[in-house]
Amino acid sequence: LREAINADTEAAAQGLKKAISADAPVKSGKQKKSWRIAKEYLGGVDLKTVVHSTDYRKVHLLENGHVTRNGMTRTKPTYYVSSNAERIIKEYEEQVAETIKVVGVK
Repeated sequence: LREAINADTEAAAQGLKKAISADAPVKSGKQKKSWRIAKEYLGGVDLKTVVHSTDYRKVHLLENGHVTRNGMTRTKPTYYVSSNAERIIKEYEEQVAETIKVVGVK
């Protein structure tokens, strides 16, 4: 069961990374390429998988909007991370529930 859930977790993380990269704003292309997957272990057991950007400062500004250089206007927020995360997390929960039904708890 643990291996099956870890496989589901890895697939969900890969899917989230691809979805975020596909929807990231394209100005120089750096934002699309900055996404990484990090796994955190505890005693050899896969605890969690984190999808993060190496350019996290810009992610915050793009997600929430920010004041422009002239100080008079604001940019519109682009919810490319949060919208994809909500969708992928919902799919992940359904997949784990299905895996538990198929494999069964021993």
